[in-house]
Amino acid sequence: MRAIKTGLCLAALMTLPGLAGCASHGADTAPVAAWGEPRFAAWQETDPAYRFYPGDSFEVIVHSAPELSRTVEIGPDGRVALPLISDLMVAGRTDREIGDTIARAYAQNVLVNPMVEVRRAGLGPQNIIVGGEVNAPGLVEMTGPIGALEAVMLAGGFQNTAARGDVVVLRRAPGGDMMMRTVNLHDALRARQGADNIQIRRHDIIFVPRSTVAEVNLFVEQYVMGIVPLDQAMSFAIADAITNN
Repeated sequence: MRAIKTGLCLAALMTLPGLAGCASHGADTAPVAAWGEPRFAAWQETDPAYRFYPGDSFEVIVHSAPELSRTVEIGPDGRVALPLISDLMVAGRTDREIGDTIARAYAQNVLVNPMVEVRRAGLGPQNIIVGGEVNAPGLVEMTGPIGALEAVMLAGGFQNTAARGDVVVLRRAPGGDMMMRTVNLHDALRARQGADNIQIRRHDIIFVPRSTVAEVNLFVEQYVMGIVPLDQAMSFAIADAITNN
């Protein structure tokens, strides 16, 4: 991992509103304050609990009323249908949070002190978005664990104009803020020791710029900011905008 190059001339940065000077040196895991809006949260390399999204399915086990137990799939609107209660919004939540949501719904007028357990049953499409200087930008479905380099290759590979050493990965933090870091895929292509080819997660956004960090801000401003949560439906909307722009 390395920080985006900061040796940019003033004239290049002044081509976008809000950019009044060259970026200062600093680690690429720190909040980006000197690059103009939008700002990014500090990168967190954590292993969070799995969150469910449309297309995923899970088993609902109602221990206090087994006849209500069943396997359900999250619909395109992020809701699930269960007997005796209204459809519930569950997208973007963990298994424990979904279990608590279902238990509260049953406790309102159906069951007394319901005991509900949720277990993951099946996964929907594991989509990511790849944009910028690649040959086939848009939505990419992961069929297994992949790194940033594999994600770019699934999007048709680099264009000749790509800045391969400063590829940007955008990811939502648990609180909803957008995190950003850069990876050096120039070294990864050459299998150099220490090359930073991080594992990509569902709903990540990979952006391959031409040269300047100003492009990253413009890309995020146009396609990403304000999309909370970044779920399956929003992924399609962003990917369509990138592909057809």
